[in-house]
Amino acid sequence: MELRTDPAALREKYQKVMDKFVYEGGEPEGKARLRHLLRNQWTFVTSMAPEPEDWNAWTEERVREKDWPGLCRVMNQRGKIDMMPSIYGSYCYEWNFHCMLECFACGNTQVMDRLLPRELTKVQNSNEPFFPAAAHVMIGLWYRDPAVLEWAVPAAEKFMRRKSSTLLEKAMLSFLLDLAGGDTDKAGEDLLGVCRGYPRDQKYMIGRRPFCTLAHGLYCLAQVLLPEEAFQALEMPVYHNFLPDFALWRREHPDPDRSLWYRYPEDLALLNGIYEAPPARLVLFQPFLDSSRAKPRERQYWMADGVRWVDEYVDELWELGVGRN
Repeated sequence: MELRTDPAALREKYQKVMDKFVYEGGEPEGKARLRHLLRNQWTFVTSMAPEPEDWNAWTEERVREKDWPGLCRVMNQRGKIDMMPSIYGSYCYEWNFHCMLECFACGNTQVMDRLLPRELTKVQNSNEPFFPAAAHVMIGLWYRDPAVLEWAVPAAEKFMRRKSSTLLEKAMLSFLLDLAGGDTDKAGEDLLGVCRGYPRDQKYMIGRRPFCTLAHGLYCLAQVLLPEEAFQALEMPVYHNFLPDFALWRREHPDPDRSLWYRYPEDLALLNGIYEAPPARLVLFQPFLDSSRAKPRERQYWMADGVRWVDEYVDELWELGVGRN
């Protein structure tokens, strides 16, 4: 398969960033370089990833060959691109719900507390109203917290009545509500709705995939949350963008191999270390809490603290040994 990703071009992008690096002391030079790379707002780590066309081609090839371990590796590495912390902060964490579904689909359940921590239940403000509605129900389900579900379920039901929400959003949220209510018959119908709504939704944040990864993530989530008998009663969607053979394989392999699919050349090994590490833990703060100009409602806003999000990730990566060589 001919790749569109050119290692020489990736190397050039990396070098352009590092050409602007000035070591000012205060911490090991390797750590300072890592911080410079992740803080750079013009040429970010994600721009040094393989081209989307290559990711799609690798995905389609794994599906065609029914190489399900390979598919999990492709999905896991591609998903990490969308989980990188952004120094811009604000509402950029709202794609974490979609990212988490893709993590469930490839078995990476360990990152839930990093992407959708309990702390997110404080967040009522949003850029996309779907995010808090869906994230809060998922948090209540995952952490098995009835106190969260007591208010998150009515809030989600209110969102379902919005005329502006899409078929995909309603189907995903309805599926989560089905899990909360123990209705596996309706859950099967709503999972089919996710598959039907997936290619039509223009608001999907992290890009098109060759199959409905979101439906697979929800299906895998159901396996974790439901009793075995109830999960067995959940009907798989019969739709062209759902892969029943992959779903059956994942049922038998809850923790598949997620090693890197694409490895960078030796001189870019730092990027291998970043993609092999867990994603960054979300860091929230209240930017207007003490502002005399902010309205009372705005003082309660929670957003991602971009600088701390990046800097704390750099500290963690360094502790893991990334960038030390």
